[in-house]
Amino acid sequence: MCGRFTLHAKAEELESVFQLGLGGFRVEARYNIAPGQWIFVVRPTRNGDPAPALARWGLVPTWAKDPASGPRPINARAEGIADKPTFRGAFRHGRCLIPASGFYEWKTVGGKKHPIYIRPTEGPIFAFAGLFSDWAGPDGELPTCTIITTEANETVAGIHHRMPVILPPEAWGPWLDPANYDTKRLISLLCPCPSGSLTTTPVGPAVSNPQNDGPELIRGVAPELPTLF
Repeated sequence: MCGRFTLHAKAEELESVFQLGLGGFRVEARYNIAPGQWIFVVRPTRNGDPAPALARWGLVPTWAKDPASGPRPINARAEGIADKPTFRGAFRHGRCLIPASGFYEWKTVGGKKHPIYIRPTEGPIFAFAGLFSDWAGPDGELPTCTIITTEANETVAGIHHRMPVILPPEAWGPWLDPANYDTKRLISLLCPCPSGSLTTTPVGPAVSNPQNDGPELIRGVAPELPTLF
């Protein structure tokens, strides 16, 4: 799964990597992004060009009667995603990218959970495969999103059995293309990234509290147990 991540890239890095203009978007460094918060996403315009947007993390399907009731999944399993009622509309019409600098996962050892920070081996940013939904109500639209997950690769498997889908840059175009309805091809993109592309670092327990946010959260600490890795 993916329940906490970071985005602390500079605005010019986001513009360069994703080939978009931020315009009036203000990008602040965030080191503990949690469910229910507003996050930065990249979604396509009608002609397929990438554009910045904001969405609340926790997807509300367009058919939901009330965004405050019912589940608001922060993750969507890749397996069967095209057919699940909660996700199939967004899979067809609301595919997006969710930029990140890294994400956290907790490894359970001896009954205690130890936070691990997982980041790209190279480069300041990667992109999660995401789904976007514009829920419309009497007070206007509520944009929401979810992060797609898949089976863990070798690097993450020793920490957790699931991980977010991290799309390589060559997959961004096909994933965002609003005219791409090739379900088989899209599903083929939702696989674990290569193990060598990720680096893991044990970090301190402060990240477990979503009220904490700062660069100190991603600084490595010595594992409490020699069996952590």
